[in-house]
Amino acid sequence: MLISMQNIGRVYRKGSTEILAARHIDLAIREGEFLAIMGQSGSGKSTLLHILGCLDRPSTGSYQLDGIEVGTLSDPQLSLIRNQKIGFVFQSFHLLPQHTVFQNIEAPLFYQNSNATPFPFHFQSTEREQYVKDIAEHVGLGGRLHHRPSELSGGEMQRVAIARALITQPRVILADEPTGNLDSQTGQEIMNILQALHEQDHTIIIVTHERSIATCTERIIYLKDGRIDREEKTLRPPPPAPRTPPTAIRNSQSATRPPHHPLLPSLFHLVPSVCRTAIKGVFLHKLRSFLSVLGIVFGIGAIIAMLGIGAGARQEILEQIELLGTSNILIKAIESSEEQILTGRERLSQGLTQGDVERISRISPFIDAIAPLRTLPLSVQYQQEMLQADIVGTSREYRRSGHLPLNHGRFFTSADEQEMRRVCVLGDDVRQALFAFRNPIGQMIKIRSDWFRIIGTLDNKTMVQNTIPSLQPVNINRQIYIPLSTSSVFVSSEQSQRIHEISVRVDAPDHVDEVARLIRTVLSRLHHGADDYEVLVPRELLRQSQQAQEVFNIVMGSIAGISLLVGGIGIMNIMLATVTERTREIGIRRAIGADKKMILLQFLIETLVLTLVGGCLGVLLGIGGAYAITIFAGWHTLISVQTISIAFGISAVIGLVFGLYPASQGANMNPIAALRYE
Repeated sequence: MLISMQNIGRVYRKGSTEILAARHIDLAIREGEFLAIMGQSGSGKSTLLHILGCLDRPSTGSYQLDGIEVGTLSDPQLSLIRNQKIGFVFQSFHLLPQHTVFQNIEAPLFYQNSNATPFPFHFQSTEREQYVKDIAEHVGLGGRLHHRPSELSGGEMQRVAIARALITQPRVILADEPTGNLDSQTGQEIMNILQALHEQDHTIIIVTHERSIATCTERIIYLKDGRIDREEKTLRPPPPAPRTPPTAIRNSQSATRPPHHPLLPSLFHLVPSVCRTAIKGVFLHKLRSFLSVLGIVFGIGAIIAMLGIGAGARQEILEQIELLGTSNILIKAIESSEEQILTGRERLSQGLTQGDVERISRISPFIDAIAPLRTLPLSVQYQQEMLQADIVGTSREYRRSGHLPLNHGRFFTSADEQEMRRVCVLGDDVRQALFAFRNPIGQMIKIRSDWFRIIGTLDNKTMVQNTIPSLQPVNINRQIYIPLSTSSVFVSSEQSQRIHEISVRVDAPDHVDEVARLIRTVLSRLHHGADDYEVLVPRELLRQSQQAQEVFNIVMGSIAGISLLVGGIGIMNIMLATVTERTREIGIRRAIGADKKMILLQFLIETLVLTLVGGCLGVLLGIGGAYAITIFAGWHTLISVQTISIAFGISAVIGLVFGLYPASQGANMNPIAALRYE
């Protein structure tokens, strides 16, 4: 026997009340039988149909379908049974309204298990398409494949339902009032199709109120008060000659039947179809979708802008630190504070002097190079060309401590310093301004009223916009370097010992903090507590800048987080409404083989698509905002692929978190109640 029911009972509970919908039903149906179930309203027809179709479980008794005890199966296993062994034809057609005829017929194939069903899932896409067309042609829908249900007549919609029921080659076709919503002529056409299918050895069970429909079958089961009242054999007239079945159906008759133990279907092949449905839904309700993702758009936009500004600022800071050197310490002379002037403390100090340089050079073995600097803005002339440049008097050690990139010639030596030679090294901008493409080595230039011989030139050193005011990196391209001893000719004898800066290079970055501490201690003692200098450590400034950046990120991140939270709640509300609107669709998908996790996956993917659309708009907004900030505020922004990936990752997480509850609500719907939803 294909179907065997023994002592089937079904009890529904509403609060403390028990409703006995079916009791003591014994029923056996052989393969290839054409059966009708009749009875008045409330007789238990629907309950029996739902149990037969594995949409419901019996409370008592045994139900075996094709040798499988159905009552002990899990939800995924029952779903697979519905997909592989049962085809439903409903009174209300129950087609997916946004899908074409082709897509409605094809829908059950998406829920087939590729491991359990060799036919027709393993077809190539063209063969699969031809198979669907053959089924449609078999029920008279060959020219309507690309129409939607709203464009079809009632008879055509029922033909689609029959084709959908046939697509997986089920063992049983269950037809619930298949002619109930049709006129008599169309109803007869549908019965002719069912009779033709019966002649092809399909097992068909019809639930009907109409005696004329029931007499078209081989046997009629009458229900009363939830039990079988009587049976009747019919003498139906010979059916019309059956149509030639589709090639795919003929070929499948010799194919191996699915195994008798249900397997869990693969979900991977569902993703493209679900994504198409989700994208279609987004564009079908454009305004609602846009409003629902508005919070996501602003949140992602804020994150993109925040990360872009932060990355840009970080890059600028690192470039400035790189110019100065992570192993460097810079000591600058500054004006005394008003308090020190009033107290007379500034008189106790002479400012930065060459004596400070000598003392600092001895405080630590970690000091690799130290150089004093005296900077004087003076006029420079070569032949007819004149310009203003910064003349920097320093020692030969500055080439190392100042990271000067020598291009041609040489830097000055200790002999140049001791003998106060009039030699100089030109920055690249000065060289181009005075000599253009000529070689300046050996040429004489006039600095104020003294002549200097050019002994070297520097490479161009790229400068970046300053974002750390206390650093104020100088443009070495516009400087001219001369020996410190020689620069004393441009200052008075009282100022000859004073210098403007001291550049210190430490042998390793790990020793910078210790050396800086020693320098502060020594200078505080030498200057008698006068704050007429400042010690700048690029590593310390980098940490301070990073701390300020972290505060900025926290503020911007909080704003973005609130926007994303609001957006996520909006997404959840929209998806809850969507689940409610599509309750009947959920019931249809459950009937054709989708289990709970497939419904969960479908709505999760749709939520992901919605949030990723919001993420795309947010990325565009963030990039546009960062670009506007660059133009109007002059801030450097840097948006990387990693930043965009983070934004999309956040969108996906929001979709998963806020879409899980609506998706689980849809997945846990009772399929029977979902099919009845109006």
